[in-house]
Amino acid sequence: MTDNKFVLFSGLMLFISGLLHVIVGILAIGLLDLCVTAFIFSGFFIPIGLKMIQLVKNDLLNETRPTIIASATISFLNSITVLTHVITATPEDRIYLYIFLIIIIIINCISFPIVFKKKTELDQMDANEKLSYLSIVIIRGLGLGLLFNALDWIGFSNEFNPLMITYILTFGILYMFFGNKLYKQKDIIKIQIGALLTLILGLMLGIILYLFYPNPKFIVNTILSCGLIPIRFYYVKKKF
Repeated sequence: MTDNKFVLFSGLMLFISGLLHVIVGILAIGLLDLCVTAFIFSGFFIPIGLKMIQLVKNDLLNETRPTIIASATISFLNSITVLTHVITATPEDRIYLYIFLIIIIIINCISFPIVFKKKTELDQMDANEKLSYLSIVIIRGLGLGLLFNALDWIGFSNEFNPLMITYILTFGILYMFFGNKLYKQKDIIKIQIGALLTLILGLMLGIILYLFYPNPKFIVNTILSCGLIPIRFYYVKKKF
């Protein structure tokens, strides 16, 4: 059983990550994508970290589990987003920003396993449920990530692109919807099939759109979707 002290430590790390995002946002002024995403993530990490600390201190983790789910989702999404920034050299020649980004990734690598393991223990998940829950975290992360990516296509860093915005908003909302439904209504076969078909359609359209509008974030989404689809198919086969 994961000791609550580790969860408390994870909450503290999430809060520190939020503060680091504020610093990155300030230092990245002039680099629109990095600056905006840093401030957005700080708005998630700081309250979630403080909430996690409060829950542990008041021994309320069993009663208030959505915070654990949110922290896992945000940590995963943030790791992918920050890693993409590093790989694509978004900070440009501001070397100090790379240092902050790497520290943030390390924090996520520490906090994510703790909150993920705690959640699976609280819900007494077996191996199949753990795999399903991991895929749900990724689906929610993809959905939230797509909604963030709308910033890339509304005219700030690229030309305004209605087609890309429509795709991003549509599947961002659908992934968030099914990510929630798969967790709360996992015994409904229509939800399982709907989520699987949405992932397949999102992957196919994403690949087609990438051919016309290349974007490194789409490569990450494609890789993750290719892993998610067999996991959801396996879960449906085992469950039903």
